[in-house]
Parts: sequence; C-alpha cells; structure tokens
Amino acid sequence: MEKVKFNEIDNKTASGYSCIDNLMQGGLEPGIITEFYGEGGSGKSNMSMIYSYYVLKSGHSVLYVDTEGFSIERFKSIANNDVSLLDHMNIYRVKSLDDQYLALLKSDKLIGEKKDSKNSFGIMIVDSFTNFFRMEAGKDASARMEGYEKQMNILAGIALKYKIPVIITNQVYEDVNNNTLTPFGGFFIDHAMKAIYRIEKFGGGRRRITVEKHRSIPEGLYTNFRLVDTGLECD
Repeated sequence: MEKVKFNEIDNKTASGYSCIDNLMQGGLEPGIITEFYGEGGSGKSNMSMIYSYYVLKSGHSVLYVDTEGFSIERFKSIANNDVSLLDHMNIYRVKSLDDQYLALLKSDKLIGEKKDSKNSFGIMIVDSFTNFFRMEAGKDASARMEGYEKQMNILAGIALKYKIPVIITNQVYEDVNNNTLTPFGGFFIDHAMKAIYRIEKFGGGRRRITVEKHRSIPEGLYTNFRLVDTGLECD
C-alpha cells in the first residue's frame, strides 16, 4: 500500500509537438495506459515512434513490443538519423498471442531491473496490442476476453508500479449496426483505458487526433496535423 501524495507532481511525457502536447495538456500521463486507435495508415505507429524518440532524447530507455513490423528506416527518419539513440531502444518482435503474453511478463522484469539506473525505462509501447487477438476472432470468445484481461492487468501493473506511461495501439473494424469504425476489443479494452485517442486520416496527408476518453480532458477536443519525413507538422 502506498499513500497518495496530493502535492506530488506527475511528470508527463511530451511528444515535442505543440499541437499534440497542448491537446494532452502537457503529454502522456504516467501510471496509466493510453490507447491510440485508428484505421491502417492513420499514424498510430508514427505517434508511438515520436514518443519513443522524445523519451530517448531525455536520456531514458524505451521498451517497444512490436507485433506488425517495426520500420527502422522510419524511426531513423524521425530521429534525424541519430543512430546512437538506438542503443536504448529495446524492440521485441512477437509472433503469436502466447509470445506476446510472455513478452509482457519479460518486460515487467526488464523494466524493474533497470528502474534505478541512469537510463531507466521511460515508456512502454505495444504496437499493436490487438493484432493477434484479431487473428483469433473466430475462436472461443470467453478465452479471448480472458486473454485481454490478463495482458491488460500486466500492462496496468507496469504503468502503476514504475510510474511510466504505457501506450497501446489498436486497430478498428466496421460496426455494421451503426456504420462506424470501432476499436477492436470493445468494452473489455475500453474499460481498462484511462485515456483513448482516435486518429483519423483525410485527403492531402492530413490527420486528426481526437480525445475519445480521458479523466481530466473534455471528450471531443481535437487537433490536426500532417505526417512528414521528420515526424509530423501541426496544422
């Protein structure tokens, strides 16, 4: 048990881009899971890389669980080809749902072992969290829900125990009942999130990020940006 200190200031993790940081009132909150969701190519992985770069520049390490294929070239572009930063960019490629579960358990151990070091982990990212769950959508639903819960509990524990932000990215499917794009996992993932942002893509390379759920920021607020070679540009 740990007593809550009302005068303790939680340091948020910024992106380095004013439009994003202003929307999030300073950046990602430590101690919680933040979800970015959107259709393919909307910018979820780019956002994950941008936060990774900012954390690395601050002198901390990044733990990145990759389920879809991390683009080293894209990250180097965002990082202005500063390859020295890659020394503390810990990327783990997982190949199945079981592999993902084991990776989260290992991540907890790795972050704990390094928590008092100079280059302690400043963020954990799972990109995308639902990729392998989606592949098993036709199988036992109750087992899938149990899998969500087990993995979410690990991530929530990591965020809270080490006081770092955890990002998950999520894919979408078309809800035929209301003709909208809905994040995969529905209530089971939504319930575990303290912050959810929707990323949309429009013509001309424009993107929009909107607050879908947050405990201190009004829902519906948004900002527009464009993806560029070095990261993004605020519109």
